[in-house]
Amino acid sequence: MMSSDALEIANLKARYCLAADTSTSDQAGAREMFGTLFTEDFVGDYGFGMLEGPEAIADFMVTAIGGGSEWMIHALGSPIIEIDGDSATGDWTIQVESRRREGAGLMTVVGRYSDIFRRTDKGWRIASIKFTRFE
Repeated sequence: MMSSDALEIANLKARYCLAADTSTSDQAGAREMFGTLFTEDFVGDYGFGMLEGPEAIADFMVTAIGGGSEWMIHALGSPIIEIDGDSATGDWTIQVESRRREGAGLMTVVGRYSDIFRRTDKGWRIASIKFTRFE
């Protein structure tokens, strides 16, 4: 059985996926959701350069990812969550299915998220995401 902290972290990551999926149809709603997920010093590495801060990740997800898709669904699996006081790490496998805009067809992305979480006065937040795409 998951501890309450591990469950909160797993739910936080699920909300990240929901925000990403929502970005295809409701950019304002997705931005609002993303605004509740990250620490102020968030850093994201998606394999093409670093994203720094909550605004940078929201902009990237809403424009580059969500903006290019008609719909998208993230499916997380095999979570490994390790908690040490007010910090934690989380690793997940991820499969993303999407339909690209402008007739580009279906796209599948498979990879791994390796995240760092930090407990704040607002609860657990994502401090860092590293996404490794499996080619």
